[in-house]
Amino acid sequence: MRNTFGLLGLAALIALMIVPAAASTTPVAALPNCLGKLEVRPASVVLACGDGGVYATGVRWSNWGSPFATATATMHANDCTPNCAQGHFHTYAAYLAVSGRQNCHGRLSYQRIAYVARTRGIPTVHSRLDWFESPCG
Repeated sequence: MRNTFGLLGLAALIALMIVPAAASTTPVAALPNCLGKLEVRPASVVLACGDGGVYATGVRWSNWGSPFATATATMHANDCTPNCAQGHFHTYAAYLAVSGRQNCHGRLSYQRIAYVARTRGIPTVHSRLDWFESPCG
């Protein structure tokens, strides 16, 4: 059952992201980090740039350079209970996907990143599908 949930989550993630990304066949080179610096196949990604409250480690990419790329990763997310400064980080397995295209410092880069949990039984705040814009600073 766990694999079915993970595969369905990944399918939903890809379905949400592939439509805007399918227009061009030019390979995407990089993903901007929170400071706008371009990274190729990053092994870690901060998704919540404001406070670092959501980030991924151990990222293993597939299809890098295509209109959308997917990855498996370990997510770390702050529960912000009772507030984000005093919250606790939880870790769980997740799928990531990147899509969209933007010109960043003269290079074609991904514009959006999304994640979805691969397992059940994690706090509700972390089990939703969520996406973030990648800044190009």
